Amino acid sequence: MFEKILDFMKAAGALALENYGKTDNSEFKSDCVYDIVTESDRQISRMFAAFAAESFSGLDYCVVDEETLGELGADPFDEIGRHEWQFVIDPIDGTFTYAMGMPMFGISVGVLRRGRPYWGAIYAPALGELVYGGADRAFWVSKAFTENENLAELKPSEPGRLSAIFDMDYHVRPKGDIDFSRDMPLNYYSAVAHFIYMATGRGRCYYFGAKIWDMAGAWAAMKLLGMEFIDYRTGEALQEFSAHNFAPELEVKSCHIVCRPKDFEYFRDISEVIVQ
Repeated sequence: MFEKILDFMKAAGALALENYGKTDNSEFKSDCVYDIVTESDRQISRMFAAFAAESFSGLDYCVVDEETLGELGADPFDEIGRHEWQFVIDPIDGTFTYAMGMPMFGISVGVLRRGRPYWGAIYAPALGELVYGGADRAFWVSKAFTENENLAELKPSEPGRLSAIFDMDYHVRPKGDIDFSRDMPLNYYSAVAHFIYMATGRGRCYYFGAKIWDMAGAWAAMKLLGMEFIDYRTGEALQEFSAHNFAPELEVKSCHIVCRPKDFEYFRDISEVIVQ
């Protein structure tokens, strides 16, 4: 299964790079400038549907895709709950930056089993970085899918001397003192980029409040590396994709702090949730 998905990531990344920075046939889903869909989103979505049908016909699965969410029906959790496996895909994560010709975009495929994280892959084609893995092992590939690619196994570790705090300007705002000798707030407007940097020790916290396809590709690897999606309000770690934790639009119901559990109180103390 996993080697086939990596082959898909390579093909999808090549397609994305062909159209990188082009806005032809792009559409705005709403009045929000960030709410955009490109032809690459549609093409990669169709590519994955065909790939899954050919590669996983023997599995009891459904596809959860940002671009085809309506196909799951009026109650997506009813349909999702009927299947043992869920393949969750974001064809282009960071579509706005992708359309602008900025390299912070990616492709994400998460494999859930009965709603729980099992395996996943996140790939930033323009950066050449890929992270993939599951409950037992995770890997970081630089210069991915080239003759010069470098493969390294990831292990739980502490971030480096300098690390980033991601998305602190969207879901939360600073409240306490930030130790700028160690942490720097940044936002690359791409969950894939944020998670790659978290997994490889360049990020220490991610204030996350997006949808399942924004997180599914990284979820299993994050857990393996000792990082949890922790509910900002309750302090409980997110364990499964279900109607209890996600809204009907498949957005997580409350802001979560992605970090090592020992760091949770610090990151909650230096921030406050923005009421929208």
